Amino acid sequence: MAEYFDDGNPRLTAVRVPTRHDKFSLYAQDTLVATPENVSYLQHQLGGGSFPAARESFDISTDPLQADKATEIRLFSFARPHMRAFHYSWISFFIAFFGWFSIPPLMPTIKTQLKLTEDQIANTNIAALSSTIVGRLIVGPLCDRYGARSVQAVLLVVGAIPVASTALAIDYSGFMLVRFFIGLVGCTFVATAYWTSTMFSNEVVGSANAIAAGWGNLGAGVTYLITPVIFDLITLNDKISDNYGWRLTLLFPALMMVLIGICTYLFSDDCPRGNYVDLKKNHAMANRPHRDLYVDFMAVARLPVTWILAFQCCFGVEIQVHNVLSLYYYDDFKRSQCDPSTTEDACRLLSQTKASLISSCFSLMCIFARAVGGYLSDVANRHFDMKGRIAVQFAMLTGEAVFLFIFSQVRVLGGSIPLLVAFGIFVQAGTGSTYGIVPYVSPRHTGATSGIVGAGGNMGGLAWGFLFKAVGSRAQSFQYLSFFIAGAALTCGGMNIEGESNLWTRQVRS
Repeated sequence: MAEYFDDGNPRLTAVRVPTRHDKFSLYAQDTLVATPENVSYLQHQLGGGSFPAARESFDISTDPLQADKATEIRLFSFARPHMRAFHYSWISFFIAFFGWFSIPPLMPTIKTQLKLTEDQIANTNIAALSSTIVGRLIVGPLCDRYGARSVQAVLLVVGAIPVASTALAIDYSGFMLVRFFIGLVGCTFVATAYWTSTMFSNEVVGSANAIAAGWGNLGAGVTYLITPVIFDLITLNDKISDNYGWRLTLLFPALMMVLIGICTYLFSDDCPRGNYVDLKKNHAMANRPHRDLYVDFMAVARLPVTWILAFQCCFGVEIQVHNVLSLYYYDDFKRSQCDPSTTEDACRLLSQTKASLISSCFSLMCIFARAVGGYLSDVANRHFDMKGRIAVQFAMLTGEAVFLFIFSQVRVLGGSIPLLVAFGIFVQAGTGSTYGIVPYVSPRHTGATSGIVGAGGNMGGLAWGFLFKAVGSRAQSFQYLSFFIAGAALTCGGMNIEGESNLWTRQVRS
């Protein structure tokens, strides 16, 4: 709403309007006054001119009642601030996951060169997930305070250090240590979800979150395609040994992380109205009362629905499958009538590169599947309110459990691959539908909610890491995991978000 002083200077006031969208407006209760000190900055951030014209200057439809969040997604636009932030969110997330999962495709070679046992490999997989749990709990509130852009950039640049340092590992202990710190890169998942939630209105936030997270998560699949090829090129004709080849290969994702991290910080925005630090400095965004991270965390942690979402088996399953899938196809699929005790390499059906290529099919479903999950969640919400979103979540988890169980029973390569693809579709769609619900849990603490839910996914991945280690057989571990996923699907019946309908009742919102 725009008002003007007698001398013609504009005054911008954010008015609290009692609508169903109001609870999604950041700082909706604050009053913003254009003073001589900040009017130029406000006009610059909003596109210049008077304030009514500035709101029309966005290159995308926005809702002023939701802090100028975009009400549509234009995938082929790179305009600031909305679509620029959207593209940088998924690109930075893509590179982060490319670096985080650059080790599993090379694990057959690393296992040989560092003389690692199966138990030690399982321990390093667990280490790569454990650090992310604590990190994600912290990153969410940090996004609330400093903005996702800055947090994302720092995670990429700092995370590149342990990725590059992996080249210096000479034994199990060193390898375990760098994998632990590499796990912090996984916190970019929280910043990505927060960033898109800040830029897009509740009508499309499910789709925006799903597309950005899905395309970003694609980095885990692409690294399965590219990393072994880079390794093969480096070690071509044995000019460079395998021991040096895998080390040099890991420098590539580290360099990309630094480059994209710097670009993310320099060329994107925290929110539709600019960057948090600039808006506060120019008094264009009223400061909320200072709260520490613990208060933000507890505001969300006290809600049961947060923990139901956190422990549902989509993202945790995904990251554990990433860690074991390449070795599963490399070690567990053997030629018939072959004695592995004397000719183990000859008995394998697949080389390291081919095993990684097949494994990439799981992650490549991110191209569309996570977006489908978010889109179905948005469509169901339009027709059935929150009840529809929860129903979609239940359907995705159920399909995930069914296809994983069948996948665990099939030991024929030709049958295993299509089942892996189907399983991957439901896993990714389940993650998309999860983050279609997250912005509704506690809109004032979206970062903290994303952090807890994301950390819950890592806790699930950590638990599944211990499961695979205890069981030993990967195929049997997949079977047991399908039972846990089926149980998680049933928890959808217990989801209850304040002011929203659930599977059993329908509440009318004011």
